Amino acid sequence: MTAQSVILPLPSDHARFIAIRLGKLSIEGLKKQLSKLFSERDRLITQHPEAQIKTAIAFGPQLWTQLYDQAPQNFYQLEPQQGKFEMPVQEADVFIHIASQRTDICFALSQAFFNNVRDDLDVLEERVCFRYLDGRDLTGFIDGTENPQFKEDRAETTLLEDEAFKDGTFVFAQRYVHDLQKWQRLKVDAQENVIGRTKLESIELDDEVKPDNAHIARTVVEDDEGEELEILRHSLPYGDGHGEQGLYFVAYTKELKRIDLMLERMFGTSGDGIHDRLLHFVTPVDGAYYFAPSEELLKEIL
Repeated sequence: MTAQSVILPLPSDHARFIAIRLGKLSIEGLKKQLSKLFSERDRLITQHPEAQIKTAIAFGPQLWTQLYDQAPQNFYQLEPQQGKFEMPVQEADVFIHIASQRTDICFALSQAFFNNVRDDLDVLEERVCFRYLDGRDLTGFIDGTENPQFKEDRAETTLLEDEAFKDGTFVFAQRYVHDLQKWQRLKVDAQENVIGRTKLESIELDDEVKPDNAHIARTVVEDDEGEELEILRHSLPYGDGHGEQGLYFVAYTKELKRIDLMLERMFGTSGDGIHDRLLHFVTPVDGAYYFAPSEELLKEIL
């Protein structure tokens, strides 16, 4: 079995994240559009091998039951958080992750998928995202520092081992809107206390000085033996200079419970009364869980 192409490599410089509900489009119509997307992808890979074109297609729990007669163990939909801050959920049927070193190719693949069905689908999200400077979030801090760096470790963190769904993975997608004017009023040392890392070098603050409500203090979770429960982040910033700006957070994981634990700790519903201070500056506006099958199972379904 083989993981879909976007998952294990390091994030590309450009991506499009698309979340849709089928609306008036039938399942057979969806399969036809995905085939068009793959055909255009393969053609562009041949013409532009340097562009590092990669994709992943994932499905929400409800649609998955209509596509296949089995479901991965512990595949369920994200629950909203109602803590110090609220986190909404926006369920979609299909999540599409397109990545390349060229933004025009991301556009071309999106265009291929939507061609002739724009009026049939309910498009919840199509977000154009980009690598910012040396891999930083728009807050100015390097994003994804906790990611496993070696391919073997990324696979161990991400891919299912169950024979029926081997090399598939779960996906968490969520968009955050940043209040950068509020954020930029903080001095650098205050920003570092919010994140839990130094801004320039991305060095984690010592436990003695790192606040309990620092972002990384809330999002790093461990098992009963004290081993960190890692996830694989593919998040990228988005925005316009004059308009909305933020982060499209995407994570691949072999266990959705890891995301649940992180969100509970972030939003203050884990029982210790602490929430992530970064939420004073960033606001979640949607979020959902999906399953991305292996390349082979995806071909079987289509």
